[in-house]
Amino acid sequence: MNSESKSKAPSMAVLCLTEGGARLALKLAQHRQACIYIPERLKSVLISREEARPSSGVRIFFYNDWQQSFREAFYHYEALVCIMATGIVVRSLGPLVQSKYSDPAVLVMDEKGQYIISLLSGHVGGANQLARELASVLGGQAVITNATDLREKPALDLLAAEMNAILEPLALVKRFNRLLAEGRPIHLYSPWPLKVKIRSGFQYEDGYGSFYHDFPSQMVYVAREPAVIISPYYLPFPEETEFIQLLPRNLALGIGCRRGVPAQEIKLAVRRVCRDYQLDLRCVTRMASIDFKKKEQGIVDLAREWNIPLQGFTAEEIRTMDGGYEPSQQVFAKIGVGGVCEPAAMLAARRGVILVPKQKQGPVTVSVAMEKSWWWDWDLVPGI
Repeated sequence: MNSESKSKAPSMAVLCLTEGGARLALKLAQHRQACIYIPERLKSVLISREEARPSSGVRIFFYNDWQQSFREAFYHYEALVCIMATGIVVRSLGPLVQSKYSDPAVLVMDEKGQYIISLLSGHVGGANQLARELASVLGGQAVITNATDLREKPALDLLAAEMNAILEPLALVKRFNRLLAEGRPIHLYSPWPLKVKIRSGFQYEDGYGSFYHDFPSQMVYVAREPAVIISPYYLPFPEETEFIQLLPRNLALGIGCRRGVPAQEIKLAVRRVCRDYQLDLRCVTRMASIDFKKKEQGIVDLAREWNIPLQGFTAEEIRTMDGGYEPSQQVFAKIGVGGVCEPAAMLAARRGVILVPKQKQGPVTVSVAMEKSWWWDWDLVPGI
């Protein structure tokens, strides 16, 4: 994110300079929630025409300083739609642009809505998709210049966004996207079979599943370059090699602990387990336990520190996972269920796959499960 935070709703701002642009902005706001920036000099004109009365529910900001308003909108919204000449927007963007991984989507259109240009952050920021959506609403033409889009080729940054995955190293993304646009072979590796939609455009390397699970960090030594490896595991890429890793953020932590265990001790236990199993902690998106442990201060503090949601499941919900893990008679005698961390992890991962069975670290137990995410073809995975 930029140093100045962006709002979540509405996520789009529409900026204009002319009366015709203002009318088009108001029309867009009828189809998609947005804040509209209109020059102060047009306020009396629009109000008199009853096009921008407060009762309409449209959020409007009347501005006097274009550059200041554009800068504020750039840092505040996820998407900017500018109804004006492209040159004005390009000159205004100059000092603001930082990275396609943090900049908002910026689009430009004429005041008749005939052409909607994806100008900035086409893939990661979603400008290309938004241009298509607005073109459909207005009956106009989306103008998209990305080579991968024009040739209907995959783009790694767009793929990562669809998968909610971390993409690294970022320095190689531009080169890999160019290779994909040119139809050059890029090898694709995955721990489970991929659906056609995901592997299309790549040279998909099937048959590495068992090796992948038994020796995850060794994939970098058997994969053929240039390669994209989908994996939640830590991969020690040798220097000056052409590997990109997609780290899917679809892991759930299941936690059990004795009463009063501090967050620091739970954190160390989780780190040790993930280190032993070579899992990248950045792939963890949620934490879970049995419901009465949801108020355990150490677990609460750790979830807050890592900024991930904490889920608590009832004993009845946990019992629905019986048979999916090795129960403990001692735990059952105490709380009426055969275990906590494993079933909680599976439930938090939407009845997913256990990657790390229960690991006892002193007063803490840890398990890690992975969602059966949509990009994998689970019909081709026996027994799961």
